[in-house]
Amino acid sequence: MTLRIGIIGYGLIGRRRAAVARQAGHRVVAVVDLDAAKAAAVAQESGARPFSDWRRLVERVDIDAVVVATFNAALAPVTIASLESGKHVLCEKPLGRNFAEAEQMVAAAGKTGRILKTGFNHRHHPAVWKARELVRQGAIGPLMFIRAVYGHGGPPGYEKEWRADANLSGGGELLDQGVHILDLCRWFMT
Repeated sequence: MTLRIGIIGYGLIGRRRAAVARQAGHRVVAVVDLDAAKAAAVAQESGARPFSDWRRLVERVDIDAVVVATFNAALAPVTIASLESGKHVLCEKPLGRNFAEAEQMVAAAGKTGRILKTGFNHRHHPAVWKARELVRQGAIGPLMFIRAVYGHGGPPGYEKEWRADANLSGGGELLDQGVHILDLCRWFMT
């Protein structure tokens, strides 16, 4: 089955998700970015329809699934609106800035019968996958504790991006990147 996908937020992660979708045989039919010129350039190269307002994409009936790759403050409203308009959603991590936002998104998915997934891509790294496989097989003994170190080599100017703005991030790097470690710990322990 070929999915018709809309991507809201066409930064680094939105572009990566679009590439993976196309490689899997799906069609990216619309993209949204606050930078209208970026959305237009993407649309020209991929044939997708560009928008600068995410609501216009969510209203479209020719989209099956939406990738929400925005700054953290917009994740909940965009995801909930997408679900309520009948679309399946891949919401980039974190699933909201707090428990209440995540709970609202999960409730919207349950109410609409649509699929909601969170973009925890670290689970799919071959080394992480192999380590979890070894744990599940009992090959390295019982899991007693997990110690993790995580770094993010941001480019020059990284400290001026949306992640440094508490109104857009909602939790800084701990929420934006640290959530990967929390997810992996929970995943390994299940």
